[in-house]
Amino acid sequence: MKVTEVDKKGRGCGLFNGRRACAYFTAPGEEIEGTLVSRKQGDLIFRLDAVKVPSPHRVAAPCPDAGKCGGCLWQQFAYAFQVELKRGLLERSLDSAGLAGRLEELIPCPEQFHFRNRMDYCVGPRGEVGLKEPGRWNSHLDVRGCLLLSPGAVEALEVFRAWMKKNGVAPWDNRNYTGYARYFVIREGKNTGERMIIIVTAEGELPAKEELLAGLAPLATTVYHGINPTVTDLSIVSRLELLRGEPRLREKAGGLTYLIPPNSFFQTNTRMAERLLAEVKALLAPRRSRVLLDLYCGVGFFGLGLASEADRVVGVEIDEAAVETARKNAELNSITNAEFTAAKAESLVWDDERPDTVIVDPPRSGLHPKVLETLLARRPERLVYISCNHESFARDWRELGAVYDVTALKGLDLFPHSPHVELLARLELKK
Repeated sequence: MKVTEVDKKGRGCGLFNGRRACAYFTAPGEEIEGTLVSRKQGDLIFRLDAVKVPSPHRVAAPCPDAGKCGGCLWQQFAYAFQVELKRGLLERSLDSAGLAGRLEELIPCPEQFHFRNRMDYCVGPRGEVGLKEPGRWNSHLDVRGCLLLSPGAVEALEVFRAWMKKNGVAPWDNRNYTGYARYFVIREGKNTGERMIIIVTAEGELPAKEELLAGLAPLATTVYHGINPTVTDLSIVSRLELLRGEPRLREKAGGLTYLIPPNSFFQTNTRMAERLLAEVKALLAPRRSRVLLDLYCGVGFFGLGLASEADRVVGVEIDEAAVETARKNAELNSITNAEFTAAKAESLVWDDERPDTVIVDPPRSGLHPKVLETLLARRPERLVYISCNHESFARDWRELGAVYDVTALKGLDLFPHSPHVELLARLELKK
């Protein structure tokens, strides 16, 4: 099969016997051999067996699990080529929304390794601790040298792995819903040196708890035990027990200090998050906002980072722990013109708020239909849309374009070695 393009999942795709066929870890220009493993939505899905004609952009990947692990689909390709592939994916979505040729630039990440501040490592049924193969929910890799987090995170993984083995801790089996140890979550403060670890299990006390804490002591400033009592394969927990350290991770970004709770969202690439904030500031300058509404505000990253550019900031977020922390973050940074409300973005009553600037950073699914409806009805003067899913943005733009013009479009690569890319758009009311 000859690969001619990549799809949104990062697979290389082409034609095989006249049908669309895709395989992970391949790129345009390559000729490959593979084994058919499934048919999905009309596509043939192949497992890569051999690269007969490699891309000129193919390089030796430093990670031993590259080419198998779902954490880095493109590590075997030169980074500049990855950026061009992402640009193509972005432009394809924008073209579909009538925004052809409008992307101004795609800003690359200056660090291609050790850039993430959070990883959720899953536990497999044979005691594997690591990540899954792409497209295979039940195939786990025992990752030994992950290059996405800092080297200290890999050491912590080894401590956890050895603790499981020594104490006979049963790994979770997500096929039969049995076992105990489920996830090993690591969060890092890249600019503070702090590290939070969350040991996610099924119901029950941690065996040999003190032994585990002693092993993690040099590698973590905060350790939690989290309980997920459901059969759902998630690292998000319903109950948390603080075993050691402060309850929140501390990170510095854009000149401010942020506290981050264990379950709350924070941009996963701190250095590029700072660049993203700087780009948003530049898009809003030099006009000062009277009321800046920050929807899906999390712990207040954008709202607090832009508080000096507005008379008043109002943040809305469904995660109550994040809202409580956003208020603490305002106090911590002596910001007095920001307030935060725990509510669904779509439930916000706008009668009391007259924002002239709105920032939205929705989940991958995009804006809730009621949020779209309210934006179109209230028509704030400026809208900054930060999207981790350009296809969702393209869908939302088809409605927002009725009353807004796009006056800036940029991409930022927060996720090297993957097809994911952040899109930043400034929308202004039509004259």
